[in-house]
Amino acid sequence: MATIPLITTTDPDAKNGMDAAPPLYFELNTNPDPVRISPSNSDPARADFILVGSRRSTLAIDCRKITINIPTGPNSPDLTSDLNSATAQISLPGWTATTNTTAKTITFTPTSGHATIGRGDGVTLQLMGLRINTVVGSSPLRIDVEWAESGDDYWSTDSLTIDVGKFPADFVLRNFISEQFVIENGGSVKLNWEASGASSLKLLYDVAEVNVLNQSTYTVNNVRHSTVFYLRATVQSGTDTVERILSATVTVRIPDLEVANLVVNGTITAKEVTVPTGHQLAVKGDITFEEATMGILGGLQMLEAPYGAIKRFEAPTDGLLMFTVFKQLTDTSFPYGEMSSGGLTFVLRPEPGHSSYAMLPVRKGALCMYRYVGDSAGSLVTVTWVPFGRGEVTELSTAELETNPAGLTAPEEPSSSD
Repeated sequence: MATIPLITTTDPDAKNGMDAAPPLYFELNTNPDPVRISPSNSDPARADFILVGSRRSTLAIDCRKITINIPTGPNSPDLTSDLNSATAQISLPGWTATTNTTAKTITFTPTSGHATIGRGDGVTLQLMGLRINTVVGSSPLRIDVEWAESGDDYWSTDSLTIDVGKFPADFVLRNFISEQFVIENGGSVKLNWEASGASSLKLLYDVAEVNVLNQSTYTVNNVRHSTVFYLRATVQSGTDTVERILSATVTVRIPDLEVANLVVNGTITAKEVTVPTGHQLAVKGDITFEEATMGILGGLQMLEAPYGAIKRFEAPTDGLLMFTVFKQLTDTSFPYGEMSSGGLTFVLRPEPGHSSYAMLPVRKGALCMYRYVGDSAGSLVTVTWVPFGRGEVTELSTAELETNPAGLTAPEEPSSSD
């Protein structure tokens, strides 16, 4: 189970013509989580705020001021109506905290004027026991860091804003978890949670948005890729709203993958490849198919090229028929070959002194028709069957080809302009 980070924005100042990296990265933890509003007629609710800042650069920085801006007042965007109720602490030695109720800030400063924060160092700020006001809403907590690169005299201020949600005392959203963290492709995911006091509760994943108000479990079927599920609760009190989001991640073994563009510099090993109508599969390099099929979909058409011929047989698996032809320079006839399967046909006319080849995808059980008309002494013909699956690659010899089978008539001889 994880809580989605509250809305966070960083606004770095420009430095020496470049955007300066954030000097410190802050994460907020609260106790309780989430923060509860105070009742209107009894003791106020209090909360502890712990801001953990870390330096993620390889360089040290000098820091002379860290200020927390705390919305103060009785309204929905305000966090507290009593800024003095908090006890402010900082983990850095030699720093002190000053509360300014007019500016609505708590500022931490080093007694030495500035202090160095190394690349592996961090800082923890604490506001303990802050009284929360009585109105549901979201309060922007802003942290300003005044800093310079170590040894530099150019000081700038970076700001980070974290929105803090304030919820009613009876609101609950917790323990959002999947019963299985890893599933097989196409499996189901059962999600469980605890929730109460929400005006709306929705489960979000991919493009789905499911209303699960008054439910504590939901099953998603046929999950085919690793997915992050979000549970979003919204509380409405009059015109004021606040929301809380939890997340749970489920990993799918051998997931489906959909991308706009994919560049592979290594080897692709495909157990199934489908090319839809109107699209092409282009491969530069090697592609290996294992124990399954390649589906070629779409309209079939007549193709004509100077290629060779193949043997007639029924395909034992899905596969490819490949053949090559070399026509001798001394061959003055006009031999031709023709092969077809599943409506796709090649008409083949080899040129003198040249080798040519053709390749035809074939489905399992398809009858592969062929004919070769010409002088077998004038052409060298090799046919290869390449199965998709567990079949063996087979090379058929010239002797297995039928030469001038009875009843076949050659096409018209090409003119001198062909």
